[in-house]
Amino acid sequence: MDIDGFLRDPQSRRRFLHRSGVIVGAAGSATLLAACADGTTTPNVMTGPDESDQADVEILNGALDLELMAVAAYKAGAGRLRGSLLEVGKKLLEQEQEHVDALASAIKDAGGTPNRAKSSYDFPELRSQSEVLRFALDLENTAIAAYIDALPKLSQGDLRATAAGIIANEAEHVTVLLDALGRDPLPAAFVTGKAS
Repeated sequence: MDIDGFLRDPQSRRRFLHRSGVIVGAAGSATLLAACADGTTTPNVMTGPDESDQADVEILNGALDLELMAVAAYKAGAGRLRGSLLEVGKKLLEQEQEHVDALASAIKDAGGTPNRAKSSYDFPELRSQSEVLRFALDLENTAIAAYIDALPKLSQGDLRATAAGIIANEAEHVTVLLDALGRDPLPAAFVTGKAS
């Protein structure tokens, strides 16, 4: 997979996320608040609890794939980061690993098997600190868009809460990365995951 092209082409991201059970669209952000309303399950006439769990597992595994890619990307880019940005990169890596662990646990709790990291990812060559930061920014925005779209599709309130918590943390990552790139760290009032 050409990750650089994937991250820069919204159509490629949509196809990837659609195949993994997560469709990126503007409607996802509009339903964000409604999806987090309470801790109950979303009534679903079409499926029973087992089918809902399976659908949740598919959505969560799609998110897990993105988190595993982010962990690999931060590890790959660490050699180009210097000084305080190396420390920031380590912190972001730790938090991405925490997302991986939380998603894997949720998948197991739903009776599924968590996806594993690929043996390698086809990342573009990251030759400088700024290229690492821009690539990480694209990954974070892709993850945010995926989670926003997945949120209302999750059947359990606790899963929606986990996803919402990850969205908030990924948005923090975006703020830190924008600031590190010398860009406005607070460019908009709403988190959408759109490329910046």
